[in-house]
Amino acid sequence: MTALPAAPPAVRRVPAVVVLSAVVAVVAAGLVAWNNLLVPALPADPVVRMIANVAGVLVLVLAARAGGLTWRDLGLCPTTWRAGLRWGGAAVGVAALGYGVAFLLPATRPLLENPGVESSPSSALVLRALLLIPVGTVLCEELAFRGVLHGLTERAWAGRLWAGRGVVFAVASAFAVWHLAGALASPVGGVPVLGVAVVLLVTALGGVVMSVVRRRTGSLFASIGIHLGTNVVGLVAVLLATR
Repeated sequence: MTALPAAPPAVRRVPAVVVLSAVVAVVAAGLVAWNNLLVPALPADPVVRMIANVAGVLVLVLAARAGGLTWRDLGLCPTTWRAGLRWGGAAVGVAALGYGVAFLLPATRPLLENPGVESSPSSALVLRALLLIPVGTVLCEELAFRGVLHGLTERAWAGRLWAGRGVVFAVASAFAVWHLAGALASPVGGVPVLGVAVVLLVTALGGVVMSVVRRRTGSLFASIGIHLGTNVVGLVAVLLATR
């Protein structure tokens, strides 16, 4: 009697959480490399760098959509717009109130003064406030981190015990390291190690706040409002206090 051939060994499938977590790690590493290695190598013209960021984020969003992420995953589902705009508008209002108080109080107003702003031409400041920061910084960073990376991480860890806090921690950490090159270029207080650590810590805490609000509302508009409030309103306050 002829013996039957041995059955081939069963192929063990890699768990989906492992595959998706690897994708999250690759995207996070790519974002960090983009802002710390590629962008600094571009011409110093801020418009050129803004265009590069917009193009890169557009490709990232299209790739995420092609990979299966929905508009809800990206925080752009129309059903979440109302909540996002409400939270985002409130964040801008709170930022304006805070900077306004700091501007009016003699003890805190000097903290807003910035010699670099004083020496900048008005046209450059207007360009920065109306285009470079809202589009090149806020919109690009929010789409990349609270949009694509957040959506990917939630997909990867859906149903896991660590999903909620893990998503917030992972996205905020990547967001902080995204700013490493800028922190190294101008550390707080001129102290390299401590100054860089302070910048990264503050950025990470800001990332935590934005990720928590983005997760609670389901809307990218909420974190965009927080980001606009701190960056654009902050620039206006510095401009008023300096000039």
